[in-house]
Amino acid sequence: MEYFLRFKKARKHQEQMIHDIYESLKEGKNILVNAPTGIGKTDAALSASLTFAKENNIDIFFLTPKISQHRIVVESLLETNKKFNLGIKFVDMVGKQNLCINERINNMTREAFYTACTKALKEGKCRYFNNTKEYNPGEDMVMEASYGHAKFFDACFNRGLCAYEIATKIAKDSDVIIADYAHILNPNTRKAFLKKISHSLENAVVIWDEAHNIIDLGNSYMSGSISTEVVKRANSELEKLGKAMDITYIAFEMKKLAERKLKTCEEAFIGINDMPEEVRDNIDGLIKLLDAASLEYIDSKLGKRPAMLHLSNFLKRWVMEDDSIARIITKVGENIRISIDCLYPEKIIDILKQPYANIFMSATFTPIEMYSDMLGMNGANLRNYQSPFPKANVAAFIDDAVTTKYESRSLTEYEKIANRIIEIKRGIPGNVAVFFPSFSVLKSVFRYMNNEHLIVQREYMKNIEIDELLKKLSAAKNAILFGVMGGSLSEGVDYKNNLIKGIIIVGIPLAKPSLELKARIDYLDNKFDGKGDNYAYKIPAMIRVIQAAGRAIRNEKDKAIIVFMDKRYTWKIYHSMIKDIVSASKLVNNKEIGEFWINDVETKNLQQI
Repeated sequence: MEYFLRFKKARKHQEQMIHDIYESLKEGKNILVNAPTGIGKTDAALSASLTFAKENNIDIFFLTPKISQHRIVVESLLETNKKFNLGIKFVDMVGKQNLCINERINNMTREAFYTACTKALKEGKCRYFNNTKEYNPGEDMVMEASYGHAKFFDACFNRGLCAYEIATKIAKDSDVIIADYAHILNPNTRKAFLKKISHSLENAVVIWDEAHNIIDLGNSYMSGSISTEVVKRANSELEKLGKAMDITYIAFEMKKLAERKLKTCEEAFIGINDMPEEVRDNIDGLIKLLDAASLEYIDSKLGKRPAMLHLSNFLKRWVMEDDSIARIITKVGENIRISIDCLYPEKIIDILKQPYANIFMSATFTPIEMYSDMLGMNGANLRNYQSPFPKANVAAFIDDAVTTKYESRSLTEYEKIANRIIEIKRGIPGNVAVFFPSFSVLKSVFRYMNNEHLIVQREYMKNIEIDELLKKLSAAKNAILFGVMGGSLSEGVDYKNNLIKGIIIVGIPLAKPSLELKARIDYLDNKFDGKGDNYAYKIPAMIRVIQAAGRAIRNEKDKAIIVFMDKRYTWKIYHSMIKDIVSASKLVNNKEIGEFWINDVETKNLQQI
């Protein structure tokens, strides 16, 4: 059978993957695909889905957790369309704020943006939206939409049109919709989005890229927090508006609650009825007041990030009755924080049962049975695939001379880690990426690095800043990139043309012990027969490790050194998850690292630079 694959020939194992996905779709079954980087998961899923969709008149949603991952999907669809003359219509959807050209509101916080946008549309005050009402996108705009959201944004900007509204109009007639997880997973936006584009999940195949992220993102949609500082800022905003209402009593009551609950500790569980009575009795009225005042605050140009709106959204979550929610009070200095932490997104997992079929893909579905459990996919087809690349192209080691284990952290240990990085880098001609368990550890090691070729990821970098950082790396020949596991640089980024010759994984990104973590482990223990510690703590950390380790090898010609730098990688529990990369706990050997590059022509050229 011929599948719609853009390449002349499928990669090793890719053909089997296409067949397996297609057969699952024919059976109307969900499928989980665990396949290493480089096998071509995106093209395999699209090839099988497009073939099935053409035969059965069904839609396709291709969902990613990050905007940066849309590009490869757009490229694949363009080339497949051209090769087979399919006439497939598709659109690249991103969040409304990312497509907003209204300079008055597009740089607000996410919470404030959606509130301000809704108000502006209702009052007819957004000229871009007004220009769009009677505008019917012609073939030229449909074509622009097929080149990705960035070019489409420019096209709409030049015409003075709301890019989001035009994109949703084009989506109505599209066969394939590339979108973010939030469009479907977020319970606050899903219904409105599907209604607006006139599509349903029941008549769609949904492809979930990097699907190991679904649970964490689902939890984040149901979680939130406030602090006494937020309450004070919200009250200050009310004063600036001349409102007579004083809400500092909320902060006062939070402090009283902390005095009762935190006598001998820094954090404690609280219940839904621990919210101050004065707040509970008038919570609907308080939410209404804060929402209205937030809009007035934004309109008055007093600020674009109202704390009032943050407080309002928190109160809306507080009243949710759900046994998968943990409410925790914490004291940090004089600041009191109350959080709502979703331990398992049960309501969001229910959404996954709506599509005709789901295709879940990841390079880190390990163990795949865990994800089948967590995603509620009992009865789904589970498939594991081997790497298509020659094993000789990777030399992997464990460096057991150091550790980032919490009780072992010290200035001496950080200096030792820096020295080990420098020493290992000497044997690797070309760029090396070093991924850390946290920004705290990154910064602590960075102070001992004396290298002008360091390129360093900072906290809270915007997409445009990450792009600039990657351009700097692309122009380098012998740089060291510092990033964090689970961040923008260790997941979803394609380091093409063997841009990275080595990867050093420093430590294990285990979550810091906390009441939230304890509650999550206990909840998952109860739900999944005693597997809470693995499901909530150990395996999520190792998934970040494997994701980061896979960044260097992107095609059959790439070669790389991988070093797992922490003595814990020799422990059975952690080594079992990297055993396909490092056999028999092989310890780092500088001589072997040097010998690995002897016959590599490109590397010899680099050594002469």
